Amino acid sequence: MVTDASRDDIVRKVDLVQALVELGVPRSGLLMVHSSLSSIGNVEGGADTVVDAFLEVLGPEGTLVVPTFTIPAANDPEFLFDPASTPSNSGAISEAARLRSGAFRSIHSRHSVAVIGPLASEIIDPSTISAWGSDSPIAQVMDQGGMFLMLGVRFEYLTAVHVCEIELDVPFRQTRIARRLLRQPDGKIVSFSSQVYPPSGEDPKMDFNRVGRLMEVAGKVKIGSVGNAIARFFVGHEVRAMARAAYELDPNIFVVNNGKPQQLPDGFTVKTSKGYVCVVDPGRIYDGS
Repeated sequence: MVTDASRDDIVRKVDLVQALVELGVPRSGLLMVHSSLSSIGNVEGGADTVVDAFLEVLGPEGTLVVPTFTIPAANDPEFLFDPASTPSNSGAISEAARLRSGAFRSIHSRHSVAVIGPLASEIIDPSTISAWGSDSPIAQVMDQGGMFLMLGVRFEYLTAVHVCEIELDVPFRQTRIARRLLRQPDGKIVSFSSQVYPPSGEDPKMDFNRVGRLMEVAGKVKIGSVGNAIARFFVGHEVRAMARAAYELDPNIFVVNNGKPQQLPDGFTVKTSKGYVCVVDPGRIYDGS
């Protein structure tokens, strides 16, 4: 059970490092993070401090992966993707990581990722056009024993479950090619293709909390707090195993059951202007003021 966080209004890098170590983030490990900065509280130095903390804990031999998704902008047929300057729409922490010197970004119109660390060239294959297929960066994180951290966010942001959907060939996904514009490093603008997986019929209302909760009940998720954020930490291959086992029993495991999303018992889940966050204390969600 998560206990109340310190009432100190300022969260410092030393606090973040200590919390991440206690959570079990391994030195020299491979870690993908889905995050909400506001859920952590008032972080001294903002998102850059959070990235600093991750890199300090992982060390020079560790690799950090963050989503740098570009939805809804990429829905525009005239969308121009510039890996060097198109901002991430996956939160301030992901954007801060994307901007780091030495960060590499995958090429995909909707679901790119940024990688910092020695495994970047193994996670990102420039020839890959799929974000969810077996050769996608997120699949590579799971293949190589990577860990995942949901930092102040629900499992709905766990894109690894989409990879499981494609591997399981779920009937509600179809494969399509989206063609958009890409700005190359030399400034030249070219057309490029991304493999996407839109609904094959009526758009199902997804609920990845169901898989996440099964993992929690099975003891596969370590739950703690980082600042004011509820943190959920687990191994990527456990997502694959649980998703496969659950899908065999219930082909609708990835969608909302009985009209309501699966509730997560630890901490508080609060709806904000940026989406749902999972926190220790709703009164300490940082609004930037």
